[in-house]
Amino acid sequence: MAGAAQISGHYKQLIPAGFKWWKQPRLWKLMFWTCLYILGNCANGYDGALVSGMQILPYWLIDFNNPTGSTLGLLGAIQNIGSLGSIPVAPLWNDRFGRRKTVMLGTTMMITGAALQASAKNVNWFLGGRCLLGFGGGFNNNADPLMVIELCFPSHRHAIAGSYNSFTGIGSIIAAGLTFGTYYMASSWSWRLPALVQVLPSTIQFCLIMFGPESPRWLMLSGQEQKCFDTLVYYHGCGDPHDPLVLYEFEEMKESVRKEKENKRTQWKSLFRGPGMRRRSFIMMGLAISGQWSGNSLITYYLAQVLKTINITDRPSQLGLNLALTAFNFICAFTAGFHSDRFGRRRILLVSTSLMLLFFVCVTICSAQYNITHSNVAGDFVLLFIFLFTGAYAMGWSSVMLLYITEISPMSMRSKAHSLWAFSQASSQVLNQYTNPIALGTMGWKYYIVFDALMVIILLFLYFFVVETKGLTLEETAMLFDGVKEVEDLQKDADEHAAADRIAVEQLQHNGNGEESPDPEKGSIHYREDVNA
Repeated sequence: MAGAAQISGHYKQLIPAGFKWWKQPRLWKLMFWTCLYILGNCANGYDGALVSGMQILPYWLIDFNNPTGSTLGLLGAIQNIGSLGSIPVAPLWNDRFGRRKTVMLGTTMMITGAALQASAKNVNWFLGGRCLLGFGGGFNNNADPLMVIELCFPSHRHAIAGSYNSFTGIGSIIAAGLTFGTYYMASSWSWRLPALVQVLPSTIQFCLIMFGPESPRWLMLSGQEQKCFDTLVYYHGCGDPHDPLVLYEFEEMKESVRKEKENKRTQWKSLFRGPGMRRRSFIMMGLAISGQWSGNSLITYYLAQVLKTINITDRPSQLGLNLALTAFNFICAFTAGFHSDRFGRRRILLVSTSLMLLFFVCVTICSAQYNITHSNVAGDFVLLFIFLFTGAYAMGWSSVMLLYITEISPMSMRSKAHSLWAFSQASSQVLNQYTNPIALGTMGWKYYIVFDALMVIILLFLYFFVVETKGLTLEETAMLFDGVKEVEDLQKDADEHAAADRIAVEQLQHNGNGEESPDPEKGSIHYREDVNA
């Protein structure tokens, strides 16, 4: 977007030169609370790898009568079906009761669903547990990423929120490693134990969440300005109510909310009202669908069947490859997400998808050669390119995509916009997971050609529609789609109001003889507003 470079990095001038965050105890506390919400995403990764790993466990196959075709597809898709059911409800709860209480409700349902899943005696029982797990996960997935992106220290947001989605890899590594170990257990506990472990991250979140802070953006949006200011002062200002960055952030939030209320952005239909919102919504839905139809879901959820196409049927080997693949993906995703402000969101997505297309074409060619010639060399190259493809996917789609779709949404619409993205993603994933085992069983390697063609379309979509957002605050990024001029006005207004606050406080900070004022209210927003008036 023309002119975006000129407004990038404006807030950084308010951070003192040589500022070392690790020397601030309150920023370590903030990091702890942020990690607690990241733990919710680890649970998502655990579940994804658990489904893949269970398909390789003999006793899981025996207990559920060796599911294939549409039954296997339903077992893979049922959690997303449950998640779809929560989408109309989760953002309403999130906006009404706040991020913390939304996570509390979600974790309660996830713990119950995981317990039902682990104790299942038949397929329907197992499906019911996974459906409830998905429904509760929908609440968590609506609140966890919003809390991370809204609570982070501004200069940390790109690294922490950019790598947020990569932490599915930690959960995936644990699940893959656990299913690899329990493979040698000669009982149903070989799959029940990994299923039961799924309750742990949700239980930790449930026990600790209410001791932490609420999102300052939600507090501002719900009219609790003093609590918003206090949260910013405690964590971002390290206790200093006159910190320039805190004053700037607070004024940007307040001005952003005022403008959003003027534009009446509160209803579901607001997602498609006005050119700026329509563009945001189109990009979010496009990214959601693209992420699911780029070939990764085929490999992630049905790795065992993919490996069978190149005659890797030994189950310990399949489990070992699953573990290695998830570890490699985490490293790629975390590295790219951590440097999202250095390289830019748009560039990372473009490079990632270009490499995916290259490597998946290679997977297609080598798979064809293996099926024609049965050459072990061709099979080895299929495995190599699967690793490279999933690593390329992790670089962009498992790292910066969630950061991007969350930060481009206006504050008052963030929860609903995230649900729109989640609905598009989950519905695409349900169709994907249901059809993949059927198509792969019928067409074999030829099914890969479909994804080769789709990735060309995805690459064109990214090039022509995705806008760069690096170097901006959350409020500035959200307003970028309404025009660069809007962002410049927001920055100017925030600068002016923050400067007026600072001057007013400084004038009354000392009494007539230059001593510190004893007034305990001098750090309150009402005190500064009275002074400015």
